[in-house]
Amino acid sequence: MTRRAETRLAGLVLMLVSTAVMAQETPPGLPPQDLQAGECGAFFWDRAEPNPLRLFENESRGLARLWQEGEILELGTAARNGPYAAGQRLARAYRLPSGGIISIEAEITAAQENEAVIGRAVLRRTLPGGAEAVSPLMGLISCRDAADR
Repeated sequence: MTRRAETRLAGLVLMLVSTAVMAQETPPGLPPQDLQAGECGAFFWDRAEPNPLRLFENESRGLARLWQEGEILELGTAARNGPYAAGQRLARAYRLPSGGIISIEAEITAAQENEAVIGRAVLRRTLPGGAEAVSPLMGLISCRDAADR
């Protein structure tokens, strides 16, 4: 192998290793989400390891963020407010930019002041061709006190 070929091969190997390292460093799911003082949000994580944050809904602003197939989609939704109670069922639907619908059915399994645990949830999405993708989720609804910050 010539010196020039060795140099090109070394550059290619370095580029492939760098790309692989960058791909490993980007965790799946939404990045951490923040609530301002007085706001409430619903957080839904995948039940499958490594439990990426799949959906965040700012219930106060009527804004949802969905992580789907490596993309973050910004979606509108109706503003909501609690209180929530154990045993309460939730049903939410979001229209995707493509026109498709994603829906979530969930049940609150525990509730206390400013917080509700969503022990069981299912995200459903209709795929092209009519098949349905179903993902089990778990979640938390949390509210920040207006005096925070």
